[in-house]
Amino acid sequence: MEKFHPYDGLAWDEHAQHLAQFHTHEPRNTIREDTCIHEPSIDAETIPIDDLGKNNLSPASSPKTLLKKYRNVGYTVFSLTEHEYYVERSKYKDVPYEEMPERLEQTSWPWAKWDVDPAEFGVVALPGTELRASYHGSLHDVIGLDTDIGHGRQASITALLDRIADQDGLAILPHPSKYNDASDYEQYVPVFEAADVLLGMEIFNGNDRYPSRALWDRLLTHFGPDRPIWAFAGDDYHGRARPQDGKRFNRSRNVLLLSTHSKAAVREALTTGQFYVQHNGDHHAPFIHAIDVTDDAISVDAPDAVRIEWIADGEVVATGETIPNDRFVDRTYVRAEVHGDGRAVSCTQPFYPV
Repeated sequence: MEKFHPYDGLAWDEHAQHLAQFHTHEPRNTIREDTCIHEPSIDAETIPIDDLGKNNLSPASSPKTLLKKYRNVGYTVFSLTEHEYYVERSKYKDVPYEEMPERLEQTSWPWAKWDVDPAEFGVVALPGTELRASYHGSLHDVIGLDTDIGHGRQASITALLDRIADQDGLAILPHPSKYNDASDYEQYVPVFEAADVLLGMEIFNGNDRYPSRALWDRLLTHFGPDRPIWAFAGDDYHGRARPQDGKRFNRSRNVLLLSTHSKAAVREALTTGQFYVQHNGDHHAPFIHAIDVTDDAISVDAPDAVRIEWIADGEVVATGETIPNDRFVDRTYVRAEVHGDGRAVSCTQPFYPV
């Protein structure tokens, strides 16, 4: 049986695995570059939040410290995606774009303003902003990558995605379950139909505060191979104290499979789906060493996995490192969830029987 999937023709031993983060914010408090933990560590339930969205704990660190913090735990692809309404430590969330367009169009790029050269860091950097767009009577966040768009201008979501496409940018839906649950998946159908620039959606956000796998499964079932929707994962880290179950640093991330460490290779991987996503929870998600797709089955090589589940049309249809064709031949797609300890999991992109 033939299968359409993003790993087709990929030589795993010739592609390096690069940790990538596409959802972060400028630090709201003091953080340290040489730690691998969420900071600040004080429980947020006892700390008030001011109108800038920071805990009244400490001065804000430079974004340079944030970049070093992620680099020190292994990230080599990075985007700083500050909110469209947060400019130079000032918050303009309820200010109409027309009142100060020049200021609100400012972005976190270039990093040179913080004395950062991505090449010296060993990082491929993409400009990015967490934008907002009007959809069904409310504002919906959209992450724009590799563009200089600084504000959504209260436009419709399709108009914003058109702007991103006009700049040859890329787009991701962050935390979609914040707005719609799986039963409302049809709300997103016209958006994905209208905009190829929209690559996919976060299925993990932070410490999984908006679980979106069920929503993703409904959309995969609806569209099938005609319109693939790639899974993404993002920390949404603000450098802010949070309760134990809300800590975000290095919790949700992407693993890109790159033949070269370059911006062109990063864009190609994101566009074609040659990556998988990880949610670390309180442990470490297993890395996938290889995926083997034959005429008869699909196999995942992940030596550190505790268990592997295969999801087809939103249901677990098999377990183990290999799934034979007869377990999903009548399904729209199948995908693997590679589980580690303590809620840690890696998720592949979908495989479609054709």
